[in-house]
Amino acid sequence: MEIRQLTELDKSDLLIAINGAFADYIVPFQLGASQLEAKIRNEDILIDWSIGIFDGARLVAFILNGRREIEGRKVIYNAGTGVLPAYRGKGLVGKMYGFIQPFFQEHQVDQLLLEVIDNNLSAIRAYEKNGFVKGRKLLCFGGELQVSAGSFSCSIELMHNFPWDILQAFWDIEPSWQNTITSMELVQPIGLGAFIGSDLVGYMLFSPHNNRIYHIAVAPQHRRKGIATQLLNELKKYLSSTQIQLNNVDEEAENLRFFLKKCGLTNRINQFEMIKSI
Repeated sequence: MEIRQLTELDKSDLLIAINGAFADYIVPFQLGASQLEAKIRNEDILIDWSIGIFDGARLVAFILNGRREIEGRKVIYNAGTGVLPAYRGKGLVGKMYGFIQPFFQEHQVDQLLLEVIDNNLSAIRAYEKNGFVKGRKLLCFGGELQVSAGSFSCSIELMHNFPWDILQAFWDIEPSWQNTITSMELVQPIGLGAFIGSDLVGYMLFSPHNNRIYHIAVAPQHRRKGIATQLLNELKKYLSSTQIQLNNVDEEAENLRFFLKKCGLTNRINQFEMIKSI
């Protein structure tokens, strides 16, 4: 078998490998070519910084790597690790990290970051063996949105740009890689702003294409006034289904967790962030 960094010419093989590796995953999923391109764009994945193992001409294992500079640190994000079923249990993940480590050091990478489902014990052991340590726990919610009519106290308007200096003041937690400001600028979700007079007091970012909420937050001084409920009621006008999802909510965000459950969403699966310093 050959291990090497990927190239643009490997994309068709990569798509086949992704769908083969995740067909029996804890949360099975399949990607089309356009979805893979969107993932590469939105998560800042660099194909030539990503790794594959080939058995002959067949791609049997891979790690997709995204790269960003965060607060002066060069961070590499594992945007997906996959191994075809017949090749599992052979330590291929460790071999890929061992192969790419000198490249990361040569390019002065400071930190490696990934997310792993909390009950995927074999994957967690493999990452720990390669020097990763568990960080925060991220909760994923989904289900049928159940929102009461409520008493509306503000006006909801489409946001055509995102004033991040204001929006960040509403946060209790830092978003994960796929929900960061950088990612949102790439994803270009629809934004809804909640206004009292001319003051922006809450907002939501979402995609009607995959029924996913990326952000929902309310200014601390305006909470418990039904503003988040009002945003969700407005959201329903843009969706073809009441089934929605919101991924990677920091476990420490107790108020948001409680609110989402109150709105009918279930905490279906959890992930750990894992970090390795180089």
